[in-house]
Amino acid sequence: MSATKGSMAERAPETSLRRATSWSYALSLGKMAISLSLAFVLAALLGPRAFGVIAMALVFINFVEMLQQQGLMPAIVSRKVLTDRHADTAFWLVTAVGLACTIAAVVIAPWWADLNGLPELAPVIRVLALTVPLTSTVVIHEALLRRNLAFKKLTVRTWVSLVAGGIAGVLGAVFGLGVWALVLQQVVTSVVVVIVLWTVSPWRPRFRVDRVAARELWSYSTRAASSSLGLFIGGRVDVLLTGLFFGPVVVGLYRLAQRLTSTAVDVTARGMQAVALPGLSGIQDDSTAFATRLLKMQRITSMLALPLLGLLAGAASPLEKILGQEWEGTATAIQLLAIMQAFTAISLLLGPALQARNRPGTLSIVIWISSGLKVLALAAAAWLAGGSGGLIVLCVAMITATAMSSILIVAVAARVLGVRLADMMSAWVPGGVGALVAVVVTGGVVWVLSLAPLLELVIAGAAGGLTAGLVVLAVSPELRDVVAVARERLRRRPAEVRTSRGRMDQDASAVEQP
Repeated sequence: MSATKGSMAERAPETSLRRATSWSYALSLGKMAISLSLAFVLAALLGPRAFGVIAMALVFINFVEMLQQQGLMPAIVSRKVLTDRHADTAFWLVTAVGLACTIAAVVIAPWWADLNGLPELAPVIRVLALTVPLTSTVVIHEALLRRNLAFKKLTVRTWVSLVAGGIAGVLGAVFGLGVWALVLQQVVTSVVVVIVLWTVSPWRPRFRVDRVAARELWSYSTRAASSSLGLFIGGRVDVLLTGLFFGPVVVGLYRLAQRLTSTAVDVTARGMQAVALPGLSGIQDDSTAFATRLLKMQRITSMLALPLLGLLAGAASPLEKILGQEWEGTATAIQLLAIMQAFTAISLLLGPALQARNRPGTLSIVIWISSGLKVLALAAAAWLAGGSGGLIVLCVAMITATAMSSILIVAVAARVLGVRLADMMSAWVPGGVGALVAVVVTGGVVWVLSLAPLLELVIAGAAGGLTAGLVVLAVSPELRDVVAVARERLRRRPAEVRTSRGRMDQDASAVEQP
């Protein structure tokens, strides 16, 4: 991003939104492929306890990272006019917050370990906390890239860092480092993220903090940070309280199932979510265009996310067999949490939509209510389970809380954004039908076959995916139009190539004539 005198480059042109969306999905697809592969390998090597310990440590570290990232990043992305002084001021503010949070994490780590009854948590948290001030130096770099829809560079960042961290983690597991293999994975990933972002981003901060710019950013960032804090608590409270109530083994089982199902949403819906804020902010004053674009985004995400969750639920049994006996119970958790993630997927774009319409305060209220519902649901799950076991009760509680939260944000967003509730619901129909078909076909093939788990997974997944894809194509006129356009372009391409070659031959003949 190049800077002009006193002001930074304005938003990327409207035509780049489609390209940014493509790269955002490429980022998500690559992240899914790499993360799932690594999760299966490391899960088989390390077992559920190591995954539970790292999950409980990362709740603390991710909370610190959320505080330093989610306040100023959306403020930078959504500003109509962004100057150099805004970016420079934000950089030094985020860096200072990162250092302060690292000190706090180092001090509080023993208390958190004692609270969970896991002494090994303290050194894990302290080592992970050292990456916070490092990653804080690229928060504004990422915000500026997102603002300009430069998702190609962000995709390179994600792929390279995940591969580097994954290699380090697997090597650590092979050499018997246990949970420290997962710590090594996180540290290497963070270091590579910083190196890559400083390399691919042309922006460099200057040493200045402008009070006026800080005040302008503060108003939005405090409201956005409040929303992000509530969202973080709602998204992590399950691991937080499960660790206190059930211990690291149940956390590990739950976390792996949740990671698999949430990855399905990441690869399909979060790619669109990443471009929703900059894409919708540019038309925030045009209500009709805003509603049209939001509904189109929702149709696309539902057609991608819901059938994939259906596939995952249908293939849960062979997935558990591949992991091994110590992961018993994961299949049921995957099937239940797929329902939870379906509710998440259909409401995922409404948060950025409210931010784009300059309503972060409304979003904050909704998110905090949702987080409260999850806390109550988890407390009820712990009480019903009697303090031991309870993986299924935990999953059912999370489904209930997430469903109530999704209904709440859909109702509020429909009213605030001026989008008809019936239009929102109709946008989810093709994806919902595809999900039902996917889970029935995939689960049916698994039930009929009696093969090696990996072979079952491949055959059932292919059958379910193909059938669901055809059904979604049949019930979605918009998707049929996209396929028709693509087919027409492929049909025209040979003719265009022949015409181009003919012109080249004519030009060559003209040159050869005396």
